[in-house]
This record gives sequence, structure tokens and C-alpha cells, in this order.
Amino acid sequence: MPAMIADSTMATREERDWKERLLANHIDNPRDYASFVLGKVSRTFALNIHVLPASLRRQVLLAYLFCRMADTLEDDTLLLPQVKTGMLRGFAGLFREGIGFDAQFHDFQSSLPVEWKDSEKWDHLLLYHSHWIFNEYHQIGPKARAIIARCVVEMCNGMAEFAHKQHVIAKDDAFIETVEELDRYCYFVAGTVGIMLGELFATHTPLIGASRLRKLKALSVSFGLGLQLTNILKDIQADGERNISFIPGAMLRERNLNASVLLLPQNRREAEPVLHALIDKARLHLEDALEYSCLLPRFEPRLRLFCLWPLFMAVETLVLAAENQNALRPEVKVKIKREQVERIIRITGLACWSNFLLRRLFRKRLERLDAALSAYLTA
Repeated sequence: MPAMIADSTMATREERDWKERLLANHIDNPRDYASFVLGKVSRTFALNIHVLPASLRRQVLLAYLFCRMADTLEDDTLLLPQVKTGMLRGFAGLFREGIGFDAQFHDFQSSLPVEWKDSEKWDHLLLYHSHWIFNEYHQIGPKARAIIARCVVEMCNGMAEFAHKQHVIAKDDAFIETVEELDRYCYFVAGTVGIMLGELFATHTPLIGASRLRKLKALSVSFGLGLQLTNILKDIQADGERNISFIPGAMLRERNLNASVLLLPQNRREAEPVLHALIDKARLHLEDALEYSCLLPRFEPRLRLFCLWPLFMAVETLVLAAENQNALRPEVKVKIKREQVERIIRITGLACWSNFLLRRLFRKRLERLDAALSAYLTA
């Protein structure tokens, strides 16, 4: 116990030290700051990224932080949708080559809420003081910069499109109307990332030639959609608490539901088939994600593990949601345990060299998922 207290105190001191440097606008090593702040905005990805080779790790770290900044704008419940639209497009504009960056960044920073400058939330601090991350971004090679820029710009423009839609719809209407529109939304927020990763992987290793890259690109969007749909399912409760739902309105109306009553206890029996239909949809995309991972060169195990860890965590999350008949109740959190995460890291580390073993491990999890869904249908 004393050691844990000491560690907590040290973490608090480190956080305070970085915040003081941000407010003083003086950071000696932006690369160290980027690594530190990643752990504050995403523990899962902070674990994941360390398996990558160093040069690629730096590029993916920066790309992730930029995507996280876009998410911060999109997810903020206090920003008016029309304000989000302008901010997202202003952020995308910072990735244009040849602009007067300092002046344009000053204009963008001035559009952010002033209280974000010394916010208690690291997501706000990351975005407000993002010139330190851009400083690192401008140091990497032009090819990697171009790949990252394409991803972030397309993501921001797509988020701006949906922020505008959120602004014009009526209060009780669905934020997303059809399954096709859900796919489009997931493409912008996650499919673009799948494409970007494949391109960065190809610049890292000559083992990914033109033919293999084409095959990876054919599956990369589906990989992103599988992870994003899993996140949507995992966060149904949290999203409901901030009065937003990513469940297509057409699916809800088939069960005589709408987003505002989806999570009411008396509607659980009607809502569960919607949940399970989305689980099945996510499962199909995660099958593509496995094939994507198996396409990566065996002699690049670090690239494989980087993809396999979130993939196996996602399918375990789907199994948990399908097996838990109370997944739609407010007090239930759909989250896999730390022991499961540790086991995933261990078994994929042993199996990552063999496509046969990876498919076998994955198939066992899908069998559990199918059994859980079948049990519900026959209940």
C-alpha cells in the first residue's frame, strides 16, 4: 500500500509539472510530452503502441493524438453543433502544407473555449496546446506527414458533416438514420484510421509490396468499422447519459423505439434484438480484421501484435455484451477485465507467427459469441 501511494503522488507531481510547462509555454522535449499525454488520454492505446518499432511508433503516436483531438471536439457536449463544425474544419486546415502555420494555429486556438487552456481534463489541454504536437509532426518525413494529414482531414470533414446534421435534426429524431449512414459515420471516425495504418505500415517495411498493400486496403476500412461498432456497443450507456445515440433510427422504429426510450427498463426486451443485430454486424467486420492481421508479414510480428491486441479485446467485449442479458441496464458496464487483457497479450504473443493458430483462437471466441446469441433467440 505505501508503494501505491508513493506512485500516485509521483504521478500527480508529474502531471502538475507538465501542466505548469504548458501554461508557461515552455517544453524542452515535445517528444517526451507526446508520450506522457498519450497515457493521460488513452491507457489502452498507450499499452498498444509500445509494441511498434520505434520509428513507426512515433508516427502512429502523433497520428493517434491528432485523431484524439478531433474526437475531443466531436464528443464535447457543451459545444454547439454549429460551433463544432467550424472548429473541426479549422483543425483540418492546420494540416495544409505551405500555410503560415503559426498565424493559422493562433486563429484556431482562439476559437477554443478559453477555460481549456488550464482545464482539469487532459483532452482539453492536449488540444489547446496542440502546437507542441504539431512541432513533432513537422519533424517527421513528408511521406508520413501526407498519410497522416489525409486521414485527419477526411476524419474532421466527416465529423463536421455529422455535427451539422446533429444541429438540424429535431430533438427526438435519430442522430443516425440508417445502417448505411452508421457505416458512413464509422468510416469517417475509424475506417480512415485503418487506411492510414496500412499506408504507414507499407512505408515502414519493404515486405509490404504493392500487391499486399492492395489486399490490406480492401480490408482496412472493415477493420476500423469493427472496432468502432464495438466501442459504440460498449458505450451505449455512457452515450445515453450525454443524450446521444449512434443506433440507427430505422432499427429502433422496427421495435417501436426511439433513442430517448431505448434504455428504459420496461423496453429492455424490445431493445435487446437491436443490440444483438449490431453485435452480429460488428462480428462480421472483426472477421475481416483478423484476415487483415494475417496479411501482415510474419517477419513483422510487432505490426501483427499492434493489430491483434485491440482485435481480440474487441471480440471479447462482444462476447461479454452478448452473454450479459443485463448489458442495457444503467448499472452494468460492458468492459473486459485486466486479466483478460493480460491473457490476450500473452496468447497472441505466442501465436502471432501462425495464421492457423490465430484463426483457431479467434474461432473459439466466435463460437462463444454465436452460442450467446443463439441462447437469447431460443429463450
